[in-house]
Amino acid sequence: MIELGGALTPFFEQGLDSPSHDELDRAFERAGLTEGDPRRSSTDPIGKAKRVRAVFIYAADHVPQSGLALAQHLVALCRVKNEFDTDSASCPGLDKIEALRRSFESLGYSLDNTGALRPLVIDNLSGTKLTDALQSYVRRANASPDDAPLQIGNGKDLDEATARHVLEQKIGAYSQNGNFPFTLAQAFLQLGLEPAHQNTAKTLDGDPHKAVQQCLYQLACAVNKLRNEVGTGHGRPSAPSRTTPLTSAEARLVARATALVSGMLLDSL
Repeated sequence: MIELGGALTPFFEQGLDSPSHDELDRAFERAGLTEGDPRRSSTDPIGKAKRVRAVFIYAADHVPQSGLALAQHLVALCRVKNEFDTDSASCPGLDKIEALRRSFESLGYSLDNTGALRPLVIDNLSGTKLTDALQSYVRRANASPDDAPLQIGNGKDLDEATARHVLEQKIGAYSQNGNFPFTLAQAFLQLGLEPAHQNTAKTLDGDPHKAVQQCLYQLACAVNKLRNEVGTGHGRPSAPSRTTPLTSAEARLVARATALVSGMLLDSL
């Protein structure tokens, strides 16, 4: 969110015919981010750029999903002011538009030359471009879970699209007839990861809501076991005896898994 806010700030610099302070008031209120606005009254001598920057920092620390919604709102207001028209005196510059485009792309959105925002489409992408696009969807899901893209392309969900991409990169193709568990297991194996035994699913509750809860419980227990073994949080000076030390990627995964389970518990409170 801080990067996105930084990319939007130049559109509100002094001297541009940018959206008004009143429009910013309404946009911040609509996004539920007025607490982050340093301008407390209409007489406060605070510029629009400073307000925008401060609110996005607040959003990054408290409600990232609201920051994304606010960014979409502000882009729409800037379009009305012709700030994406490079021939207009309101335009902050092509380089500023390009920087904003890159910021949105990292969150799974495509910003065209007119300022129109659309979700990235992955159907015609391949190789590293598809990898980057899928990573942007993951970032978007982390930044804005309420707006997370459960379906992308022509009906493929994010996990399945990613698993298929892994297989295409590793072995050149994936089975068109394979179901989701099969495709995901094949992707795990190609990456040297360990998929759950096929009989594991039979031990889960028949209600998929409860099955997800059971899996999250198992995830938390497995992560806790790993943390205990590698010494995370215990200050253990020696190397783990029953497994290998954590890699940087595994450390990030442990942190995300911990946040995922904690988030579920707090959301259910």
